[in-house]
Amino acid sequence: MFFVLLLIQNIIFSIYISYHLYLSFFSKYKKAVVIPAIILICNAFIITRIIEKSMSYQIPDGIVFITDIILALFIYIFIFYLLIDIIKIFLRFFKISYINHYIQGITAVSLSCIIVILGFLNSHITKIKEYNITLNKTVYSPFKIAALADIHIGSDMSPARLYKEIHTINELKPDIIFIAGDIIDNNINDFTIEYIENFKKLEAPLGVYVVFGNHEYYSGMKNDILNRFNKAGFKTLIDNVTYIPEKEFYIIGRDSLRHTHSTGSERLSIETLYNQIDDKTKPIIILDHIPLSSQDGRKINADIQISGHTHDGQFFPVNLIVKKMYELSHGMKNYNGFHFFVTSGLGLWGPPVRVGTDSEILLINVSN
Repeated sequence: MFFVLLLIQNIIFSIYISYHLYLSFFSKYKKAVVIPAIILICNAFIITRIIEKSMSYQIPDGIVFITDIILALFIYIFIFYLLIDIIKIFLRFFKISYINHYIQGITAVSLSCIIVILGFLNSHITKIKEYNITLNKTVYSPFKIAALADIHIGSDMSPARLYKEIHTINELKPDIIFIAGDIIDNNINDFTIEYIENFKKLEAPLGVYVVFGNHEYYSGMKNDILNRFNKAGFKTLIDNVTYIPEKEFYIIGRDSLRHTHSTGSERLSIETLYNQIDDKTKPIIILDHIPLSSQDGRKINADIQISGHTHDGQFFPVNLIVKKMYELSHGMKNYNGFHFFVTSGLGLWGPPVRVGTDSEILLINVSN
């Protein structure tokens, strides 16, 4: 599937952009040199990922960041060239003089640069989304949850930025902190001592509970990741159930689906995990990275589920597509007392921009 997508991307995306940029700015040079060079630059993001995976070589964060920016620019250059091409067809139909290649190129590249700059700045503005919820089951003592997901430590989520975000979380004074997967982006070696020391600064009297996301499985061996998570002070749940006696509720931490369209056969069923709960009258919170659906939580009469993974599409127009892919791509839905949360995430994957979406931390105040 990866190679099929790569082929489609090269045919539709790279060649289209390269040919248009050639016509706009480089037509006086040899086509056989310019177009392959632009195609190579266009695919820098994919090339660096393949090198890291196939050669076990860690590319410097600065280079990775540049390739991420290039991908973001080329996505929007593609969109604007396509829109202007459609306008040109419309103008030609009515026999109106249409835009020349140079004006088209200047317009597409300039608008793309503006959007990527603004999207990058927006991605570093973290918003606190606060929810006040009441449960149908007895809450013996109100409690406060700080929840986040999709940190994706690496080129954009630097140790300095993570430190700032941790300071923000601590200022919320949560009773417990949940991280719903994808703490690591692409390589376990990115989880350096700087990140570990920063994560150890998280403050919550009931602890910091995390689950694996699909990127944890892309990043390295399971035991190596667990070892680093333990050093960071995390309590990792992978198809585990734990009880919080201070506030009298249960947490079900589900193993992540490896891919969005996994069958689920590689992890325990929700019924198996539910059967490990001794007192089913007490509140149940599910942590599950991919928000496949609300059915599992509703099936066992759970009270809260916190998921991530979607990034809310991260940038326009992908966010419109993601909204069609999931029952809930972002926000919260209340299904007769089952509160289904999907966070748009703190960090980013790939293009370091947010257009039409926010980086966020959830603050959930629970009572009844």
